[in-house]
Amino acid sequence: MGRTTDTGETDATFLRRSLQLDGIASGLCGVLLLFGAGPISTLFGLPGPGVAWVVAGLLLVYATALLWNGSRPAINRGEAVLAVGLNAAWVAGSIAVIVLGPLTFVGNWAVAAVAAAVLGFAVLEAVGLRRLQEA
Repeated sequence: MGRTTDTGETDATFLRRSLQLDGIASGLCGVLLLFGAGPISTLFGLPGPGVAWVVAGLLLVYATALLWNGSRPAINRGEAVLAVGLNAAWVAGSIAVIVLGPLTFVGNWAVAAVAAAVLGFAVLEAVGLRRLQEA
């Protein structure tokens, strides 16, 4: 299970909560994009809702995987490392979309805000993995 900290938490608790928070946020974004694809696409300057639907579906699958890993008795470290890598790829892709993409100002702002949050999740998960490694 791991050693217990001064606050009574195991080493895995920080990583578990980070994965769960990322999963909840990813799931909420997925649901928002799924049901608001049309208006969001228009607001962001996309030609139609197709891209939003694809991203929504991917986010919902990703959220499910994060929440499942975060709820397991023993967190799968490989899957947690993959989550950090996928979050980093999301941030890099977001930068590319902002620099190269035809989004509106609002679209660019929203992509940047989400990328900042995703970077935060990547950092939290990396810290959680580091704590497990040190235990």
